[in-house]
Amino acid sequence: MNTIMKRAVLVAAFMFWATASFAQQADWWTHDFESVTPQGDTLWYVITDTTLHHVSVRDSWHHWNEHWDGISRCSDTLVIPSTVEHDGITYTVTALYQAAFAYHGEIKSIVIPATVTSIGDSALAFSGIVELMIHDGVDTIGPKAFCFIKNVIYHGSATGAPWGALAMSAYEENGIFYPDSTRTRVVGCRPGVTQALLPSSVRTIEPTAFSSIGTLETVTLPEGLDSIGWRAFYHCSSLGSVVIPSTVRVVGDESFLRAFNPDGSASVTIADAECSIGSSAFGGSGMGAIDLSNRITSIGDGAFEYCYNIDTIIVPNSCTYIGSWAFADNSNLKKIHLPEGLDTIHAGLLAWCFGLEEVIIPSSVVYIDSMAFREDSSLTEITLSDNLTYIGDGAFEECINLTELTLPASLTYIGGGAFYWCWRIQTIRSLATTPPQAFWSTIDYINFELLLIVPCHSGDAYAADPYWSYFSNIEEDCTGIPTAETPQSTIRTIEGGIAIEGCTGDRIRIFDTGGRLIAETTCNGTCTLRLPAAGIYMVQIADHPARKVVVQ
Repeated sequence: MNTIMKRAVLVAAFMFWATASFAQQADWWTHDFESVTPQGDTLWYVITDTTLHHVSVRDSWHHWNEHWDGISRCSDTLVIPSTVEHDGITYTVTALYQAAFAYHGEIKSIVIPATVTSIGDSALAFSGIVELMIHDGVDTIGPKAFCFIKNVIYHGSATGAPWGALAMSAYEENGIFYPDSTRTRVVGCRPGVTQALLPSSVRTIEPTAFSSIGTLETVTLPEGLDSIGWRAFYHCSSLGSVVIPSTVRVVGDESFLRAFNPDGSASVTIADAECSIGSSAFGGSGMGAIDLSNRITSIGDGAFEYCYNIDTIIVPNSCTYIGSWAFADNSNLKKIHLPEGLDTIHAGLLAWCFGLEEVIIPSSVVYIDSMAFREDSSLTEITLSDNLTYIGDGAFEECINLTELTLPASLTYIGGGAFYWCWRIQTIRSLATTPPQAFWSTIDYINFELLLIVPCHSGDAYAADPYWSYFSNIEEDCTGIPTAETPQSTIRTIEGGIAIEGCTGDRIRIFDTGGRLIAETTCNGTCTLRLPAAGIYMVQIADHPARKVVVQ
């Protein structure tokens, strides 16, 4: 699956999640009546007080035969009426319903009447509104009510609003908004700002504070800063290099998602900070280099996914957790150092890193989850941890340039498709005396006549195993680690016997398990020997130790 297709799948999944999330907050069909405004917008109303005749307003949804068909569009300037007539009763509009006009990008401005006292969760989130004035009579504002609206002016007493209300303050300095003159929290930024020099008093950058400020080129983060919130610098696509100070403890989820100049000229340096990096914190970003602090503690899911300009990542040993897909889809990544102490390589960690040439799996790793290295087509070898017990489904699927594979003695399980379509593998060496559990698809599409080398006295167990018995060329290694004296000849089974390749005038002798000489010849180049029956034979080349071969 190419990158564009994968991105499309992810976007579709996100939109499904977002729609489902808002659907839970605001039932698609919830309304008591509808009415058309003088501007021609059809709005739905939910009766909230039958005695005082109060209603909450929301957008209408197209539907046919009770099947959803989409959101009806509104005017670019939406005027909410203060009252509405229905069945001879005059209702007062006192609230904006949950997610009332969320995702309405066509709405550029909205007039909220003085009768409204409550604005529900996500009511105007992700709309196209650029500037919003909320009258002081509003006393209830739900979380994310104004998410992604860059300039919200409000002086009332409602609580809960700052989560997603980006500029809820009268205090502004150089285009940057703070709740008050102490300037400890950054809550918003005016569109068009190119530089953000934050004062030393700042301790928190609130969620979405600089989100989608495409003009922002430089930002100076002060020592003393403690946290960078969710989507704080989301889609700041002109952003240059950033130094995250040593006092930062949290780099929030999606904080720099799709940020930085896409030409790779920007870099990110996390100074000596003992911090955690949130999920998708730098996902899809254009920076060309990342220098991680030697004290970072964790990296969240997808934190550096699709960072298409980075070629090297060194994760310090202080980091004991790296989430799923953290470095996935980085086509330019060539080298990565994973930290000692890491015990799990989570799902998709380095999937689709087509240029990855070098990765060392730490000795502390015991578990490799599904699709961890899927389609890393530049890998020619992989060194597995001596303590590894589990390889998940599709973990190395379509690593088409792997030529050799050594499975550690500790390994007990290899999932379906783990080495699917790794068709260049010629030799598999398993150091486990008990055959690891595997499946028909584990190494599917590999020629089952390739050489499978197993520990001494383990050939019978592999030959009897439901999966490993498919390999017709099983050889026991009774000499331990091969030395220079070990012959370079290759022994493989054929129908009715064996074939030996790479001989240089060597004497070949074949014995049965009782030590009786079965066949003898001199071989130069390639030779074949017919054997009387299927079974286990010992093959001696020249004066080297005999090797056990299972002929089926």
